[in-house]
Amino acid sequence: MSWKRKTKTLLIVGAASAVAISGCSTKAEETKGNEGASTKPPTFKVMFDYNVDTKGMSLTDNEYINYLQEKTGVRVELESPGSAGYLDKLNILMASGEYPDAFMVNDKDKNKLLQFAADGLLTDIAPYLDKYPNLKNVMPKEAWLPVSDGGKIWGIPYNRHDGFNQVVYINKEWLETLKLDIPRTIDDFYKVMKAFTEQDPDRNGKNDTFGLIALNDMLYGGKMFQAAFDAETWKFRGGELLPPELTDEYKEYLKFMNKLIEEKILDPEWPTTVGTIFRQKVATGKYGMFNNFWHFASGAQLAPGTAERYIAIEPPIRADGKPTMFTYNTTNRHYIAIPKDTKQADQLLKFLDWSLSPEGTRFNFLGIEGKHYTNNNGKFEKTKEERAGLHWAFALVKHGLLNDEVKSLMQADYADHVVQNLSLAQKFGQLDKIAASLPYYPELVPYNLPKITQEYTAKTILGNEKVDASWNDYVKKYRASGGDKAIKLWTEWYNKEGVNLK
Repeated sequence: MSWKRKTKTLLIVGAASAVAISGCSTKAEETKGNEGASTKPPTFKVMFDYNVDTKGMSLTDNEYINYLQEKTGVRVELESPGSAGYLDKLNILMASGEYPDAFMVNDKDKNKLLQFAADGLLTDIAPYLDKYPNLKNVMPKEAWLPVSDGGKIWGIPYNRHDGFNQVVYINKEWLETLKLDIPRTIDDFYKVMKAFTEQDPDRNGKNDTFGLIALNDMLYGGKMFQAAFDAETWKFRGGELLPPELTDEYKEYLKFMNKLIEEKILDPEWPTTVGTIFRQKVATGKYGMFNNFWHFASGAQLAPGTAERYIAIEPPIRADGKPTMFTYNTTNRHYIAIPKDTKQADQLLKFLDWSLSPEGTRFNFLGIEGKHYTNNNGKFEKTKEERAGLHWAFALVKHGLLNDEVKSLMQADYADHVVQNLSLAQKFGQLDKIAASLPYYPELVPYNLPKITQEYTAKTILGNEKVDASWNDYVKKYRASGGDKAIKLWTEWYNKEGVNLK
């Protein structure tokens, strides 16, 4: 690890020594200034957690780093302690004062970033934004919500172009065999799934098909109906801000899913179905419907012929006639935070601002122009030179827009119908601004409220507890286990900030 402790003693070290040991090292390839003098670009060591195989690629010296330095005048090198225990290792560094120049925190760990901010360890990005037009004007304003607090901004988002990513898939072959129309309402979906279960859609003479398959956390399979019952969003009711899992809508969603279990429409093995098993099950051709990522249709990581059985359709219309919207708590993958002691932070922000430019966006999607892809009047094609799986990480951030230019970039990797699925996912996707903006409350850490909900959800869907008979007890348990304290804090915050989230 190359981080160097940033203490006051550095202020009295000579210039040559400072260059050698400061966190924002200027050890880099020499370039020539306008008058021929040797200059060294500002160089930043960024701690980064990645989830793809580097295949031996150096994180501190490669073609991507050199290309980005050429484009921005800034050199960014990654350092990674490995994904295992990444957050623990970051904690140790921040506690010891051996700060990296910048670091990445996954969105699921955003509370850790906010904790660092509360401890006074981070640079507030807000005062810099007027100097960087792409950060200010291109990055979607909602992308900043999870790391904003009282006008201060504690990290730069990597905002996903596929942040809204779910679509509903249905077995088109079974629709044709049973001569069924594409379902539209919740009741239509129920009837089609029931037919898929009971009318031998694969014509093998056996009772071995299911109308719906779901993942153990209900992300695939369950989310389409949680959304249809409007059971994914926070609600302000009775003077309180309530999480989705305490609403009447969630109660009705659980009752519907239990009905699917009782009638053997939902695969009963869903509690033990993880991602790999899900893909294996779908490949058997015994399942009629589920929701999944837009790129399922590409066939990647699926057995040959699996994706071709399914088409993407709109989610079921809600009971009130309104369109169902898949709801997301965030559209960000991660954040880049800058410790308050990082020198030349403005140069790192210059680099990040370029990453959001059209040129930076092309790099993020396709790599280096002329080497990894060609641009023929706006038609982008990959060359035989494969870009590395981690190339995108060196840009650090992304704006997440799904505009025509981005779609044209995606068409170098995906067939048109797959890109169209992403457009469908975006059409029926929305951000829950309340969930995205909730502040970090360290006093709530000891309570494990999600576990209470997860256990109750599993029991009631499986039928081990009846929803109508047990709902009030579940709510009481949630509230008594720290929920009342949480709801009080959430409500106080909402009463101050809620007007800005509508």
